Amino acid sequence: MTNNNNLHNDQSEPFDGIKENRETRPPAYFYLLFFGLIIWAVFFCAYYLFSGWSSHGEFQEKMQIHQEQMLNNRQIGK
Repeated sequence: MTNNNNLHNDQSEPFDGIKENRETRPPAYFYLLFFGLIIWAVFFCAYYLFSGWSSHGEFQEKMQIHQEQMLNNRQIGK
Protein backbone atom coordinates (compact mmCIF):
# COMPACT_ATOMS: atom_id res chain seq x y z
CA MET A 1 0.00 0.00 0.00
CA THR A 2 1.37 3.44 -0.96
CA ASN A 3 1.35 6.30 1.47
CA ASN A 4 0.40 9.52 -0.37
CA ASN A 5 2.27 11.63 2.18
CA ASN A 6 5.62 10.18 0.99
CA LEU A 7 5.05 10.96 -2.70
CA HIS A 8 6.60 14.09 -4.14
CA ASN A 9 3.94 15.80 -6.23
CA ASP A 10 5.30 19.35 -6.47
CA GLN A 11 7.09 19.47 -9.85
CA SER A 12 8.43 23.00 -9.39
CA GLU A 13 10.48 22.01 -6.34
CA PRO A 14 13.13 19.35 -7.02
CA PHE A 15 13.02 16.30 -4.80
CA ASP A 16 16.75 16.07 -4.08
CA GLY A 17 17.50 19.80 -4.02
CA ILE A 18 19.37 19.84 -7.35
CA LYS A 19 18.05 22.35 -9.87
CA GLU A 20 18.80 22.17 -13.55
CA ASN A 21 20.36 25.34 -14.94
CA ARG A 22 18.92 25.93 -18.38
CA GLU A 23 19.57 29.65 -18.40
CA THR A 24 23.20 29.51 -19.52
CA ARG A 25 24.21 28.21 -22.91
CA PRO A 26 27.48 26.46 -23.74
CA PRO A 27 30.24 28.66 -25.16
CA ALA A 28 30.13 29.44 -28.88
CA TYR A 29 33.25 27.41 -29.60
CA PHE A 30 31.41 24.25 -28.51
CA TYR A 31 28.82 24.87 -31.20
CA LEU A 32 31.54 25.67 -33.72
CA LEU A 33 33.43 22.49 -32.85
CA PHE A 34 30.29 20.33 -32.85
CA PHE A 35 28.92 21.51 -36.20
CA GLY A 36 32.41 21.76 -37.69
CA LEU A 37 33.04 18.09 -36.90
CA ILE A 38 29.71 17.11 -38.44
CA ILE A 39 30.54 19.02 -41.64
CA TRP A 40 34.06 17.51 -41.70
CA ALA A 41 32.60 14.00 -41.27
CA VAL A 42 30.21 14.51 -44.19
CA PHE A 43 33.04 15.65 -46.46
CA PHE A 44 35.33 12.87 -45.23
CA CYS A 45 32.72 10.18 -45.90
CA ALA A 46 31.80 11.65 -49.28
CA TYR A 47 35.46 11.78 -50.31
CA TYR A 48 36.08 8.12 -49.53
CA LEU A 49 32.74 6.96 -50.90
CA PHE A 50 33.03 8.79 -54.22
CA SER A 51 36.82 8.78 -54.74
CA GLY A 52 36.91 5.11 -55.73
CA TRP A 53 39.33 4.21 -52.96
CA SER A 54 38.84 0.81 -51.41
CA SER A 55 40.79 -1.27 -48.97
CA HIS A 56 40.44 -4.24 -51.34
CA GLY A 57 42.14 -2.30 -54.13
CA GLU A 58 44.92 -1.16 -51.82
CA PHE A 59 45.45 -4.75 -50.66
CA GLN A 60 45.66 -5.99 -54.24
CA GLU A 61 48.28 -3.34 -55.09
CA LYS A 62 50.40 -4.29 -52.09
CA MET A 63 50.09 -8.00 -52.88
CA GLN A 64 51.20 -7.38 -56.45
CA ILE A 65 54.26 -5.44 -55.25
CA HIS A 66 55.04 -8.20 -52.76
CA GLN A 67 54.75 -10.92 -55.40
CA GLU A 68 57.03 -8.97 -57.77
CA GLN A 69 59.61 -8.63 -54.99
CA MET A 70 59.40 -12.34 -54.27
CA LEU A 71 59.95 -13.17 -57.96
CA ASN A 72 62.92 -10.80 -58.10
CA ASN A 73 64.43 -12.39 -54.99
CA ARG A 74 64.03 -15.87 -56.49
CA GLN A 75 65.64 -14.81 -59.75
CA ILE A 76 68.56 -13.18 -57.95
CA GLY A 77 69.01 -16.28 -55.77
CA LYS A 78 69.43 -18.60 -58.82
